[in-house]
Amino acid sequence: MGRSNAEVAELLLEYADLFAMDGGDAIRVRSYRKAAEAIAAHPGDLAAVDVRTIPGVGEAIAAKVEEALRHGTFRRLEELRAKIPAGARSLLAVPGLGPRRALRLHAELGVDSPRALAAAIEQGRLDGVRGFGPKTRRDLLEAIAAL
Repeated sequence: MGRSNAEVAELLLEYADLFAMDGGDAIRVRSYRKAAEAIAAHPGDLAAVDVRTIPGVGEAIAAKVEEALRHGTFRRLEELRAKIPAGARSLLAVPGLGPRRALRLHAELGVDSPRALAAAIEQGRLDGVRGFGPKTRRDLLEAIAAL
């Protein structure tokens, strides 16, 4: 079940987001993002090269890429998908809303979709919530409208 470079890159980006939601350290999250960018930009077929030769792809990331190329996904990603609530994951579609803030909104306010986030903002449920001042709330509403 081969995957294109873009599909593998998307899996790595999703993993980076879920890893951040799970409390993963910022350095490793950035490493997965950088590797995803390099893989997406790689001109050749991933299955035809040693992925370790791609800048930013070390042993751990290479193992995940190779597993994704063989199976369409990788075990650790599936474990995080099972662990992180789907509602929190759906908030990642909102531009400008990072993984940890998405998880926080889900856990503290029960927000489980971009539409629910817009409703929570409009109802004033985010008023006074640390990190969600008037400008942030306005920006999030604009981002949701653009979806």
